[in-house]
Amino acid sequence: MIVGCMAMVLAIFFSGCSSNAVVQDKDVPPAKKVTNSDIEQKQSVDNSSSYNQIASYMEEECKKAFSPYYDLVEFTVSDYEEKTVDGKVEATFGYQVKYKNLEKDPDTVDYIKVAKEKNDPNYPQLYDEYLQPKEMNFHLKAVVEDADSITLYTNVSPKGVEWQKTVMSDFILKK
Repeated sequence: MIVGCMAMVLAIFFSGCSSNAVVQDKDVPPAKKVTNSDIEQKQSVDNSSSYNQIASYMEEECKKAFSPYYDLVEFTVSDYEEKTVDGKVEATFGYQVKYKNLEKDPDTVDYIKVAKEKNDPNYPQLYDEYLQPKEMNFHLKAVVEDADSITLYTNVSPKGVEWQKTVMSDFILKK
């Protein structure tokens, strides 16, 4: 009798488990299968000589343009795609530079000093934010002319894509 009850409980348990396992929401698409060839293809593009050349170029150009004004913390290339057009490599990508203001007392910075003197209610926020890390984000295209020459373009269109030749110092606001 105990064995019969145990068999019924186990039968109910297993039938309950299996019915829950079979029920699926039909609106949920199946998970995308990632294959080794997908991973190898991405790794080969991200490790290509053009990718490395562009990443090095970008870091060097950002250091030249921005290091007089900021402590540069990190450089990140994302959404990298390259193709060959007329024998030249053209790569489009997102580029992010994480930076901090130069290390110094925020009260020695003109706009923070003025806010403090005027008892501006935003003074504490300006003071606190001064040394916090920030980021710059760019949508760029690099054309590798040859081993020593890269031409950089930025997307100037708020909607769509319109490439305009640029250098990183173009992104510095001038008085």
